[in-house]
Amino acid sequence: MSDALAFPALAASALPQAIGFLLHRAEVVLDRRAQRRDTSAPLPPEEVEEVPDVVVGDPGNALDFDPAEVTDERTERLETLVEALGLYAENGHLAEGQDERLRRTLGRLRALLEDVYGRHITFAGEAQRPASGMRIVNRARDVRGVSRALKARRASSSANADILHTAEVVHPGGEMISVEIDELM
Repeated sequence: MSDALAFPALAASALPQAIGFLLHRAEVVLDRRAQRRDTSAPLPPEEVEEVPDVVVGDPGNALDFDPAEVTDERTERLETLVEALGLYAENGHLAEGQDERLRRTLGRLRALLEDVYGRHITFAGEAQRPASGMRIVNRARDVRGVSRALKARRASSSANADILHTAEVVHPGGEMISVEIDELM
């Protein structure tokens, strides 16, 4: 199993929390996609999401994803994974942290949600993964002016961002700035 699809062997009490969190996120994405297709239906108000203690860092708001990332293929995969995990959500006692099939399915769902949300989703016990937070990828072919991956007026000192900022060629006078923050709080 690749690192991208790995999922930790969580304690019996934490596993149902992780399953519930990932399923909730997947259902939010699927519901919002269905609502966007029906343009006559008003979007529901944003709900306050309880993030379980098993989530490390800031996974962001459940409604804060890029709808363009929810392709037909990803929608099908989300629906399949939600269906596969539904049994565990309804019967928490069946979820065992050492169940490799369950962990692979959770790893696939997490990887898919990370792509849709553009953020890491990290759980307790994953010391090798960055904490849940923003993921920024900025790849440029030619930089002739200024290329910035992240520019912020203010940022919390506890904010977590994983930034990949690359260019094939930076021309004379060109500049690459990965992070520019005016005020760190």
